[in-house]
Amino acid sequence: MPSLESLLRRREGVRNDVYLDSLKRPTVGIGHLVTAADKLKVGDKIDDAQVSAFFKADSAAALSAAKSQASKAGIKDSDFVVYLASVNFQLGTGWYKVHKKTWALILAGNYSGAAAEVKKSRWASQTPVRVKDFQGALLKLTDKPQEKP
Repeated sequence: MPSLESLLRRREGVRNDVYLDSLKRPTVGIGHLVTAADKLKVGDKIDDAQVSAFFKADSAAALSAAKSQASKAGIKDSDFVVYLASVNFQLGTGWYKVHKKTWALILAGNYSGAAAEVKKSRWASQTPVRVKDFQGALLKLTDKPQEKP
């Protein structure tokens, strides 16, 4: 099982310079969206310690949300929680409000259905590797008994 940090380093990449992401938002480190409080602009550089500090703060919310969502779905698999945290990190902690069918299928324990549903999303066309990661995690759950919420 990869750690959340190693997974996101692979998927988000790591940059010490502030750049514009695909949606033209200033970004730095491991997918950190620059805020006014950061006092950074495109082209500025940060050191590795700041990359780690931003990641620690940004990933804490994603991991907390993933643990809560997994608990609501009766899923205790720690590997799945890492991939669910990656979803929360990329799409935001309210991802399930947009991907309602996928979330409903997860809650119902229909993990293969959820894996198929997520493939139909705009997210899948934007970042197919990230979706495949999540699909893989969902499909692994089909082999493991889960608690019903």
